[in-house]
Amino acid sequence: MDEFLTNHNNSRKLVFQHSMSNLDQIQYKGMEGSSDIERGEVDESVQVHLEHRGMTVEHWKTTFNTEVLNAKSPLPATCCILKVHEVLRGQKEEAYKPNIVSIGPFHRGAEKFQLIENVKKWYLNCLLWRTETITLDSLIESIKEQEKKARGYYEPCFHLDQSDFIKMLILDGCFLIELFRKKSFVERQDENDPIFNVPCMLEYLYHDILLLENQLPWFVLEFFYDLIEGGLTGHRNSLSKLVIDFFKNSVADPNIFSNLNPNIFSNLNPESDFKILHILDLIRISLVEGLEDPSPHMEARTSDTFKLIRHLPQRIPSATALSEAGVKFEKVKGRPGCILNITFKNGVFTIPHLAIDERTGPLFRNLMAFEQCYHSCYHKITSYAFLMDNLIDTSKDVDLLCEKGIIGTLLSADDASKFFNELYHDATLNEFYYLRLCGKVQQYYKVPWNRWREKLRRDYFGTPWATISFFAALVLTVLTFLGTIYTILQYHHPS
Repeated sequence: MDEFLTNHNNSRKLVFQHSMSNLDQIQYKGMEGSSDIERGEVDESVQVHLEHRGMTVEHWKTTFNTEVLNAKSPLPATCCILKVHEVLRGQKEEAYKPNIVSIGPFHRGAEKFQLIENVKKWYLNCLLWRTETITLDSLIESIKEQEKKARGYYEPCFHLDQSDFIKMLILDGCFLIELFRKKSFVERQDENDPIFNVPCMLEYLYHDILLLENQLPWFVLEFFYDLIEGGLTGHRNSLSKLVIDFFKNSVADPNIFSNLNPNIFSNLNPESDFKILHILDLIRISLVEGLEDPSPHMEARTSDTFKLIRHLPQRIPSATALSEAGVKFEKVKGRPGCILNITFKNGVFTIPHLAIDERTGPLFRNLMAFEQCYHSCYHKITSYAFLMDNLIDTSKDVDLLCEKGIIGTLLSADDASKFFNELYHDATLNEFYYLRLCGKVQQYYKVPWNRWREKLRRDYFGTPWATISFFAALVLTVLTFLGTIYTILQYHHPS
């Protein structure tokens, strides 16, 4: 087998070198063994890279050969913490940028993060002082074994050597664990802690910790949490609950995090392949948990035709247009559960309540960016954004959904409408989860009787007085008709 691989690699090199030889004959024919650079015949107006000045053709070919043969995929399969693409970033730059804290390597070192960098060191010092079994040396040696795996989670667009990368993992990981623990247990908060005695700090942290570019691998957080809690069993479930409770107890109202389920992983099989990638992934899983597949024929995924159709999102009219066609809108009763569990049956659109505040936009944008960038992530949040963008065109649509209790917001109707209209810009869908639902809506909307029935109800039964007037007119019409019949009969058959 080894001999086969060796021969195979040698064959690849020979083929590539032969191709380079052909390229040389085409590109450098007539050069008689020396480059233009060597002969001093290079046109100075041509931009020549500094690294290539004085380089012979053979040297250039050898370098190019080495580069190609050593080329690897720029994004490993494990990569799940990435820089947001410029196309998405261009819509709202500030939605993807941290305010006060850098987590991970992408924003590390900026001056504006210095205050929290000092807090990180202070938290680590308090942790080491409180826990006799943990030393800085033991932390370094333990996490050093995880360095390669942790690097594989990041898009390789940063330059940190081993010592700086390990330092980052320790400071950021311990800071997050201590932050979540302090938020859950007030007695652990220090009166000199700027995060808890300066009101705006937590608000900034809620934003920063949920940015795609500001993540730490979940297994690293688990590692530190297990050490800090003394190796308690079931630490993954406990950590997930700790993190979700951190966001559920945020101070803003209305609150998107009221939909999160802290017990989502309580029945998880420890031997399952399911795993959390980072905090943003945990929040996404919690938001879409319990999402029922709206299309029973999803097992037909192998059908090429169905894949093409499933890829194309189907547009539907706005909420006010649907309402005029007889569609009713209702809020999901009881505990909302998954905010994506939207149904349409017998002309009734049932939608879970969604709270919108200043954090909702950045949260949704980063969740969608994660779905857009990570290869193993279905576009559930993106599908939701597309559907809501369809339903909400103007402030009238917002007013209608607010009246039905589907949307709760402190924003103006115009701002809320703008929020939904801009959310889906420049995003793509590889699988539209509401395809069948939208098909049912379109079928209902196109039936003329539904629209006529709604017009009759609105114009003649909209108020009690309108109803009374309608029936009075109906009775008068019937009496007039009967009187006419009686007169005709009297004329033809006088008694």
